[in-house]
Amino acid sequence: MNNRNNIIFDKSREAYNNMVIPSTLNSKVKEAVNMSAGRKHTNSRIIITVASTAAAIVILFIAGVNTSTAFAATLSDIPIIGSIVKVVTGRSFSEKNDNVTINVDIPQIDVDSTSASDAAHVTAEQVNAIIQKTVDDYMQEQQSVIDDYKKSFLETGGTIDEWNQRTIDLTARYEVKYQDDRCLSLYLYMYMSAFAFTQDNYYYNYDFAAGRELTLKDILGDDYINIANRSIIDQITEQVNSDSNAMYWGYYPAGYSGTDTSENTDKFTTITDDTSFYLNSDGDPVICFPKYSIAPGYMGVREFVVKRQSNS
Repeated sequence: MNNRNNIIFDKSREAYNNMVIPSTLNSKVKEAVNMSAGRKHTNSRIIITVASTAAAIVILFIAGVNTSTAFAATLSDIPIIGSIVKVVTGRSFSEKNDNVTINVDIPQIDVDSTSASDAAHVTAEQVNAIIQKTVDDYMQEQQSVIDDYKKSFLETGGTIDEWNQRTIDLTARYEVKYQDDRCLSLYLYMYMSAFAFTQDNYYYNYDFAAGRELTLKDILGDDYINIANRSIIDQITEQVNSDSNAMYWGYYPAGYSGTDTSENTDKFTTITDDTSFYLNSDGDPVICFPKYSIAPGYMGVREFVVKRQSNS
């Protein structure tokens, strides 16, 4: 890897390496980070092109979601922690080296040192370490792509002056998507504007009080698969019938007489335990499918709001 270009990533790596984790939490944090690193991410895609493009990593953290009767029961004895959990910009820096510019704002989850439970502290440390590792891994991956492309560019007749005329931007930003007295949704996006398109989406759902990851089953109940499937299929059907520009693999508007590809293996049929989701401003899960997975690329990332069932 080009040492000169690597300079722009030193602060990110240094920040990660210098993270102070209490000794009592260290083993649990390392275990969580390692589990996250080994997690199967079905949303990853890298396509080399020659146009200016963008990439996104989405990370969502949802804590203590009181959204279904079953899940509410499991949390009935857990104190509300939303007021003692906050998101701040933990690390922020900008660097420019030759034609590569990096702008990074990395979120950090802080908990009240006096009133937060041990589980909340452990989970916050785990999540912060996972965020930093995700950013570092992405930056390292994109730097490798840049170095490989530069090498090929010069080997095929390009000059260093021509290379330096290219503008390459690497950016990491975040937004707090949802927060109340129990829940926190954090959106982290990273993109490279250059000659490659990458999109990596990571969704993490955590209960800070219980110190565990949440699932769609926790939010929608035992019948979560059928509830989600019915909602998604209904929304797809409505879209293809009302919008002539909407297209999904294997779905057609009423009266369609063209080639039937309903057996397309990419046709949406069911969610799985690996299906990604986050919570919207109403606290409803939004199920996400990466670009190209269930629809043509021009449709982008597909999102479907699934309304929670009434607790009454």
